[in-house]
Amino acid sequence: MNVFLCDDHAEFMHGFANDLEGYFRTRNIPFQLFLFTSGTELLSSKAVPDLIFLDIKMGEESGLNTARKIRETNTRVKLVFLTAYKQYVFQSFEVDASHYLIKPVSRQKLYPVLDHIIKQLNLLKEPPIIVKSGQSTICVSCSDLMYLEVNNKTLTLHNQTNTTQVSGKLESVEKNLPARFFRCHRSYIVNMDYIVRFDRMDLHLANGEIIPVSKRKYQDFSSTFLKYMKKEVLL
Repeated sequence: MNVFLCDDHAEFMHGFANDLEGYFRTRNIPFQLFLFTSGTELLSSKAVPDLIFLDIKMGEESGLNTARKIRETNTRVKLVFLTAYKQYVFQSFEVDASHYLIKPVSRQKLYPVLDHIIKQLNLLKEPPIIVKSGQSTICVSCSDLMYLEVNNKTLTLHNQTNTTQVSGKLESVEKNLPARFFRCHRSYIVNMDYIVRFDRMDLHLANGEIIPVSKRKYQDFSSTFLKYMKKEVLL
């Protein structure tokens, strides 16, 4: 697992790197840590990251701009912003940041974030969703599942690379989904990990797709999603 850490404060970076190394060693997860002091330096790296910790403000450089450039070529890498300022949290949605950590960052705040990300990266296994299709049984990874859609009696599971169609109803799988999945419409269930922005009619996903949110569900969704982001991003 390749982990990038980009921050222009040497003392913080040294301590944070030690905490990262402690986490991966205690959990016996193979890793390689790459250190950068600027977004320009990070973007010039030939290594392919699985996880990036990125300072949101490095001198005159914007970590958000660096993240935008990363997303032009890599939509799968997990991004975690580091900052002393809370006001940037909603801007992090547009680049599909997994978390947003406020400095100083303790191990008590960092390690649950890493546990969540490692689970998403399937290094810690999460039980798949199991659906029946005729005589076949299909297993679908929850971390890759972006949303579910039903049309008449056809249930379509949309993940990051393809779709799977089976006969069934949303209700048949809804009760087995993790808490980050939300029934935003009578015909849709969305994985909140993939939402980058939303309005009163639509949810915009990290891959550019747009799915509806019903008027009846909007207030509940808005409240649930903001609580979810506060819990997951501001740890």
